[in-house]
Amino acid sequence: MQRILTSLAAACTMCALSATLSTAAHAGKAQVSVFQDDRLLVLSGDSTRERTLDELVDLGVDTVHSVVFWHKIAPRPTSRTRPSGFDGSDPANYPPEVWDKYDRLVKGAAARGLDVILSPSAPIPSWASGCPTRRLALRRTCRPNLTQFKRFVVALGTRYSGRYEDENDGGGTLPRVRHWSIWNEPNQGGWLTPQYVKVKGRTTPVSPVLYRALVRAALKGLGETGHRSDQILLGETAPIGRRTGALSTRPTPPAEFLRNVLCIDAKGRSLKGAKRKALDCGGFRRLKVTGISHHPYSRGGSRAPTAKASSTEITVSTALRLRTIIRRAGVRQRIPRNLPIWYTEYGFQTNPPDDLFGVSLDEQATYINQSDYIAYKDRSVRSVAQYELRDERNLASFQTGLRFYDGLMKPAYAAYRMPIWVSTYRKGRLRVWGQVRPAEDDAVEDVEIQNDRWRDGNFTTVRTVRTTNAKGFIDVRVDYRPGTWRLRWTPRDGRPTLTSRVARVGTR
Repeated sequence: MQRILTSLAAACTMCALSATLSTAAHAGKAQVSVFQDDRLLVLSGDSTRERTLDELVDLGVDTVHSVVFWHKIAPRPTSRTRPSGFDGSDPANYPPEVWDKYDRLVKGAAARGLDVILSPSAPIPSWASGCPTRRLALRRTCRPNLTQFKRFVVALGTRYSGRYEDENDGGGTLPRVRHWSIWNEPNQGGWLTPQYVKVKGRTTPVSPVLYRALVRAALKGLGETGHRSDQILLGETAPIGRRTGALSTRPTPPAEFLRNVLCIDAKGRSLKGAKRKALDCGGFRRLKVTGISHHPYSRGGSRAPTAKASSTEITVSTALRLRTIIRRAGVRQRIPRNLPIWYTEYGFQTNPPDDLFGVSLDEQATYINQSDYIAYKDRSVRSVAQYELRDERNLASFQTGLRFYDGLMKPAYAAYRMPIWVSTYRKGRLRVWGQVRPAEDDAVEDVEIQNDRWRDGNFTTVRTVRTTNAKGFIDVRVDYRPGTWRLRWTPRDGRPTLTSRVARVGTR
């Protein structure tokens, strides 16, 4: 979408550790943190990219997600005619400089121990469109040519195979990319068209058929270039659709879209009759993907994560809808069984600067932590996501950054770096969940759970717990106390002490 003492205290620590391990064993203890900001990481030059990557490491990010805009790589992208003799499957056939922005992102991430998810996607070069219109804006999303898209994916797979020599920047072998997600928000008319057409007076979905074919082309291209065993995600779906609007660009509800891609109905049965034919579901061959990616915003990041979702949405609090589709499609052998969910784009817009769709600054911080907590409790979810480090200059764009456009930190910055969620467990007890996101994987770190009984800024340590799981989570029960809560962490490697946001007791 466009718009983290005494012997008695030691004993308590061990009790808390036991509680942490027992809970995390069936929750999201290994969830990775995915971050996307293509403006800073791809489109803003070398110094901005390097500073941003350093900052993401300090924040505890594990994986960078980046859309590979096909039209930014392709030669003559505004021409309706493909360059004569151009073979898009060979990365050497492209001007060397067009790869630089992605080469340097992949190299910079690898140098810092960050994974990269690449999503080959629209906008497409005009010459790769199957639509007769002369309007460039329409051709950039309309009926992508499958042969040309597969060749583009082959070029990407070859370049980031771990064996390709960089023509620029002094040479050297480019790092291997092992994580892929196919197309961005294919259920939105801004990324793939047409979404629907009229056939004999009936509204007929088209984008699921187009997208299924794009997935098959990408799987074949990645398989041919040594990436068959990589992580390959299907979906990247936007969270909401509509029942009205121009058919070509009307957003398709994500559940409807995915069911149509996978050729099942609302009860998980195989499509039959006219709909089976219209959606080209005959002889369905299983899509050999490794997960389903989704963008679980609440109304474009303008509502609380637990806000009531319409029937056309899949949000972070209605993930059961997505899990049900995955389970039913697995039973029908449309995809492998029990595929995990990957959240790859997410966030909350703030007021300021967006006084139309923004939530308050404190609400953004709270909602980020609440969302991570909801995802943590869902064993099918493998990642949480944050879209944008900084807000954008154009107020009509997304304002989901952890910083304002001028770089000033929002409260969400501390909330993201060290999440906390405190909720009622049962009478007289609270559940304190949190994460030391910047800690090294599998590190053993001590975290103080602190309470400010009178809300006067004087915090006292209630308990010190130890993180020993893969991603630095804590999940413990404490006796009820009034007031507010925070986490405090002094890294063992000498880095400065960090504190979380100040949290009130929230919902389960």
